Amino acid sequence: MRTILDAIRSVLSQKTAFPFNIIIVDNHSNDGTTEAIEEFASDSRVIHIIPQRNDLNIGGCWNLAVNNSACGRFAIQLDSDDVYSGDSTLTTMVNAFYEQQCPMVVGSYMLTDFNLNPIPPGVIDHREWTDDNGRNNALRINGLGAPRAFFTPLLRKMPFPNVSYGEDYAVALAFSRRYRIGRVYDVMYYCRRWEDNSDASLDIVRLNANNAYKDCIRTFELRARCELNDEL
Repeated sequence: MRTILDAIRSVLSQKTAFPFNIIIVDNHSNDGTTEAIEEFASDSRVIHIIPQRNDLNIGGCWNLAVNNSACGRFAIQLDSDDVYSGDSTLTTMVNAFYEQQCPMVVGSYMLTDFNLNPIPPGVIDHREWTDDNGRNNALRINGLGAPRAFFTPLLRKMPFPNVSYGEDYAVALAFSRRYRIGRVYDVMYYCRRWEDNSDASLDIVRLNANNAYKDCIRTFELRARCELNDEL
């Protein structure tokens, strides 16, 4: 709850030449998050969704948001722990769709503490990604950066798996199988880590489970690409 206010303000402070909404999927929170979101009820750009279902993980919440009628042409991620790096993030990401002619754009981010002070390893930009190796490079790394941004009509056809880890990676691999993924190498996003952050101190059991899941995703994707190559 202490971070959702920062995240919402980060979106509402964006300066754009186009209209936008912020769609917040409040997955039955009981920590004051619901009340915090309601502070912005007077702003018509804030779309507060509480799922009717109780079985949604992060991927399922993503699907609920992008299929909402308030979701526009592009869906740009912001986790509740994090903030955009400035007031031009949305404009930069949307411009990249048109400039690079692609259905998905991934930015670069900086790891910070709760107060936005940089912490190691600092900037994550995946500069080893190139137009020539990007599609296959996605299979060699555990993530593609942030924020992840999607062309909404295609994302609705290629939904997220209903899991709470690796859901974005799975969709990115599926997109990159057939489509070019655009890149923004400037820092667009601050990924905050602190003592209560859910990603800050995973135990070895959870780390191993997460890595095993991504290995399963990669195996599935390799098979799918082999089948695609056979078709071609």
